[in-house]
Amino acid sequence: DSKKLHQSRSRTGLKNLELGVLAFVGLAGHRPTCVSSLLDTLGEDTHHRLDALPWYDASDESPWQPLPTSCTTGELAVARGMLVKAATEANVKLLDVGAAVVFEDRFNQMVAATRSKATTSFTFVARHLDAIWQRFGAAHPLVVIDRQSGRRHYREQLALVVPNAQVTVLGEDDAGSAYKLTQGDRSMTVHFEVDADARHMPVALASMVSKYTRELMMARFQAWFAKRAPDVKRTAGYASDAKRFWTEIEPRLSEWSINPEALRRIS
Repeated sequence: DSKKLHQSRSRTGLKNLELGVLAFVGLAGHRPTCVSSLLDTLGEDTHHRLDALPWYDASDESPWQPLPTSCTTGELAVARGMLVKAATEANVKLLDVGAAVVFEDRFNQMVAATRSKATTSFTFVARHLDAIWQRFGAAHPLVVIDRQSGRRHYREQLALVVPNAQVTVLGEDDAGSAYKLTQGDRSMTVHFEVDADARHMPVALASMVSKYTRELMMARFQAWFAKRAPDVKRTAGYASDAKRFWTEIEPRLSEWSINPEALRRIS
């Protein structure tokens, strides 16, 4: 669970999460030197067009943070070396690392179009699945996904991911749902499981990558607003605290020419 690695109020803060994520990114052959190059490594390109979201956008005032941010380069080098050694001994390879980073304005546009937060979220799950199918379908991969918003049935959604594939239901119950997609000599088995990050390292790593990326972007968000409204306490962006921040900041948005729907998710 990525939350166990990242304790915002602890002395280590982001350090443990950063060491884990950047060590694994290194195992995949990447050495990002700043947040922008990390996003490029993850396959995220919308951060190059953030004019409408100045709290994230890079500028002379706020360039992209260099990496690592919380550990030293020496500590990261040691972590990478240990991971490479362990992976080699276990005959494990990491072929790629990716993430979908969905900024608030894009999220709101998609929810408005689909009228469903769950559908919007699954759009990006589907893109990951399609990428795996296209690249590794001939190797018959097993894909494990954390259950999506309590949903138990995914056959129709998977049929849209690979339209010409046969989708066989292997099981659907409270613990999880499993399916096999088959098309010619290509196939892919997909499991949706409750608490998958507790049982599968790739799911735990996906959680870590997403959490780490989020916290890096929240640091930019916090710094931008702290400079313009130093009297407003920073927010981590979760639930009740985000509501408190919104109540305090909303009256000032017009003076900064900020569209509220570019700042706050509508769902």
